[in-house]
Amino acid sequence: MTDRLDVASLAPGDRADAIRAFSWSINGRIEVDLPPDPNRLKAHATTRAVGSVKVSEIGWNVARLRRAAAAPVDEDMTPQVLVHLQEAGVSRFQQGGRQSVTRAGDLAVIENAKPYEAAFHGTMHSVLVRVPTRVLGLRPSLLDQVTAVRIGSERPVVGAAAALFARLARDQAAFDEAETALFAQPCVDLIRAVVSMTLGRDDLARAPLNNTLLQRVQEYVRLHLAEPDLTAARIAAEHQISVRQLYLTLSRAGITLGDWIRTQRLEECKRELASSAYQLMTIEAIAHRWGFASAPHFSRVFKAAYGVSPRGVRSQTRGGESGLSPATGSPRRGTSADSF
Repeated sequence: MTDRLDVASLAPGDRADAIRAFSWSINGRIEVDLPPDPNRLKAHATTRAVGSVKVSEIGWNVARLRRAAAAPVDEDMTPQVLVHLQEAGVSRFQQGGRQSVTRAGDLAVIENAKPYEAAFHGTMHSVLVRVPTRVLGLRPSLLDQVTAVRIGSERPVVGAAAALFARLARDQAAFDEAETALFAQPCVDLIRAVVSMTLGRDDLARAPLNNTLLQRVQEYVRLHLAEPDLTAARIAAEHQISVRQLYLTLSRAGITLGDWIRTQRLEECKRELASSAYQLMTIEAIAHRWGFASAPHFSRVFKAAYGVSPRGVRSQTRGGESGLSPATGSPRRGTSADSF
């Protein structure tokens, strides 16, 4: 289920109440500071449930959110851990005597039932992941040490978590409800791993890291899909595992690394060939930008996968057709090639 907010469709006089209602649905009745001119209020948000986890994409020009020390917690409010992924703008968080500033790519953790303050400079874009504190299952003494701390994306596990959260927030059409629910536990495990590693507790992070290895590998591949040196050795080294362990993890999920990477690259090539936005780019340039070194090899692999040549897809697009027919809309199983 997906909930949406867009105050641009509301009368200026109704926008402040809509923004407060959205904020209160996450945090209970906190203070919400807004620009004084209702005509300048901007806010859009999309929220989807991922099992017990809620993922929201938010863009707004709210000035500040604040839960005062004396503010009562609503009886029906669920204590939650909020993981804030900054995508644009600058935010400042305060909780537990700590203060941090986050910029694009940074994470910050907040407990919504305890006093805190979040201030935003200008228009802010973020992804907010909410998990009930009881579901996360981390000791309060651990959470108390990590809230309002800037968590940078230098560590691979942080980058993988950020990539997964952002994709879940945006790819609304990519997963049906049943598929989406499968990501609930990986989200929880990644948050546990991020918190544990931020505290330097690699011992506590080991189990959730092992549990999320497949998801982290897949997100890493998607982020680096266009790079020609995306090899098994590089992927394994990035995740501090052996190549053998990498192949074993993938095989348990029914994935052959080379075939899977090739399929992802072909899908990106097909998308660009069928898009009018890339009509001025040559087929060879599109193939090269997605990791195919040889144009003839790319054409053979593409036709084997879809039953039509790259030039045929482009001709269909120029002719006003939608692209590949349903029978050729996805790669055929069992195709192989010499390289990724």
